[in-house]
Amino acid sequence: MHEIKDISPEKNLNSFSLFIGTGDCNANCGHCAGVPLRKYAPKEDGIIDEAIIYRTIKNCYDAGARYLSLTSCGEPMLSPLSVTKTLNLVKKCENEEGIKFSPINIYSNGIRIGEDKKFCDEHLSLWHDCGLTTFYITVHSIDMKKNAEVYQVNNYPPLEKILSRIHNSSMKVRGNIVLSKKTVSTFEEFVSTVNHLEKIGIDSISSWPIRGQEDDKVDYINGPSEEELDKMENWINENKDIKIKVKVLREKDHAKYEKKEKLTLFPNGILSSTWCNH
Repeated sequence: MHEIKDISPEKNLNSFSLFIGTGDCNANCGHCAGVPLRKYAPKEDGIIDEAIIYRTIKNCYDAGARYLSLTSCGEPMLSPLSVTKTLNLVKKCENEEGIKFSPINIYSNGIRIGEDKKFCDEHLSLWHDCGLTTFYITVHSIDMKKNAEVYQVNNYPPLEKILSRIHNSSMKVRGNIVLSKKTVSTFEEFVSTVNHLEKIGIDSISSWPIRGQEDDKVDYINGPSEEELDKMENWINENKDIKIKVKVLREKDHAKYEKKEKLTLFPNGILSSTWCNH
């Protein structure tokens, strides 16, 4: 990790992420990388450090970043005030200083979106008007019972409902498939998952092997083999029938963080060039 002041315009930055919101979550994933960071998160929704966020926005933009993602050590949908305040600040930077990011993405497990229509009606279109373009929804399995098991919740809402509510607010959905032996780890499982997600209207897909909670390293015990990953990647490259963008992210892609092409602002005000978000 390094201090924010070390960012300079000559850095070849591609994108950056902002941690926002509390550590509250409506799921309990065993591999969640956000858990160790929750001690730094604010205890109440709506508390953001505008000065640090503004400085990071400006410095990262000057360094070349045009992609912005909002993430959390909990579930962002449980901190809607923080999301709104952050997006308003980003929009203010655009209106007053010409600092424009596109796309602007937000990570979510999708649970509240699928379960709470009133929440969606109150916030999704508002966020779109503030510049939000894409939801990154984590998909462990297209079997909702398996999805619920990984999230450790009683039920997981239908993916079709989640996609519909986001699309109705004029935003896109990227499915993030976590490749794990408990859910999707073989070539056949991957193909089936991609085909189903494309069929129900997902806009794009990114996938990567499950990583360790503490060290952010690939979990080779619980993830797919290199051979299966090769098959997945070759299928994507050779299949002309896929109409959406599909990626399998491997260690060569994760190296972008080591090159400091991507940065993340943590809840404790530190920028990191190595973080698991893709």
